[in-house]
Amino acid sequence: MNPQAVGQPSYPAATGGPPTSTSTVGVPTGAAVLPPPPSYVPPPQAPAPPPVYRRRGPGWLAVWVMLALALLLALSATVMSAMKLTASNPAATTTTVMAPPPPPVSYSPEQVAAAKKEACDASDTADKSIIAAQKNFFDAARDRQSPQYHPALGNFQLVVILETQYIQQHLPPATPKNVLDATNEYVTAVIRLVDANTRELSDHDAQPFVLALRSAGDRLDKVCE
Repeated sequence: MNPQAVGQPSYPAATGGPPTSTSTVGVPTGAAVLPPPPSYVPPPQAPAPPPVYRRRGPGWLAVWVMLALALLLALSATVMSAMKLTASNPAATTTTVMAPPPPPVSYSPEQVAAAKKEACDASDTADKSIIAAQKNFFDAARDRQSPQYHPALGNFQLVVILETQYIQQHLPPATPKNVLDATNEYVTAVIRLVDANTRELSDHDAQPFVLALRSAGDRLDKVCE
C-alpha cells in the first residue's frame, strides 16, 4: 500500500480522477453539503406577437357600385310610387253632349222681298262695271303686244275683285235660296274668266269661260225679275 497524505482523500482505483461533485476538501465537519448550482437556463422569451392584419378599405370602384345600387333602388321606389298613384286615380271620362241645332230662322215675306231686292240691285250695279272693264280688255286683247293690253288686263282684274266683294256684302240672311245660288254662280264664273285671261289663254281656249259667265248672268237676271 502507498502511504497517503494526511487530509487527502483516497480515490477509487476504478476512476481516472477525482469526481468534481463529491469533494469535501475545506468543508468543516458537520456542515451541510449543498448540491451544486444548477446549470444556467435562460428565461423563456415571450412569444412574438402575431402579425396585425389590416383590412383594406373598399376601393373607388366598390364605392361607385354601391352608389349606383342606391340610386337604382331610389329610382325603383319612385317609379313604383308613381304607378300606384296612377292606378289609384283613373282618368276622368269626359262626356260631350252635342246640343241640337237651332231651329231654322223664319223670315216674314217683307224681309225676304227686301233681301231679294238688295241682292239683285247689288249684282246689277256690279255687272255694269264688270261688263265695261271686260269690253275694254277684249278690245286691247286683239293685239296682245300693244301697250294697252297689260293695263286693260290689270284694270279688269281689279274691277272683278272689288265688284264681287261688293256683291257678297249685299246678301242678307233673308235672301231667297234661288237668288243666293244664282249670285254665287255668277261670282264664280266671273273669277274663272279673269283667271283664264290672266293665264293669257287663247281666244279659243277662253271661250268656254265667256259662255259660262253669260249663262250665269242670264240665270241671275231671271231669278231677280
